[in-house]
Amino acid sequence: MDSAQRRKTPGLISCIATTAIAGLAAGALWCLLALSVTHGAGFLIVPLGAAMGWYFHWLGFPGKRCAICAMTAVLIAFVYAQYLFAAVRIAQMLGFPLRNTLFRMDLGLAWQGALANLGAWDFVWLALACAIAAWLAMRISVRQ
Repeated sequence: MDSAQRRKTPGLISCIATTAIAGLAAGALWCLLALSVTHGAGFLIVPLGAAMGWYFHWLGFPGKRCAICAMTAVLIAFVYAQYLFAAVRIAQMLGFPLRNTLFRMDLGLAWQGALANLGAWDFVWLALACAIAAWLAMRISVRQ
């Protein structure tokens, strides 16, 4: 097999960068999709988690690294989306523009805003999304 046919395994820096970017993008997408749902948008993390499991396999990440990256991206998406949800709620309550709220809100206020609106089902959806992402990444990676 020559070098043109051989597929390179992504390095550690590439894995970290891709995981962070995929998690942030999924969190923003989750927040955008939540606009069309009137109540309980927590379940949207599950299809995003499945998509991330497939995405990391598609990138060519090996077995366990693929699963770890997919689960970490799901966790990043969850945290980032909760930050965005808190910013939206605070901006609505105080009547501030969302852009100003995003840049001026400190982490303590965001933490309190997120905790006030998180429920047990949100963590159930998060655990399910992590499990599906890891399972898809491992199952698909093992086949090849």
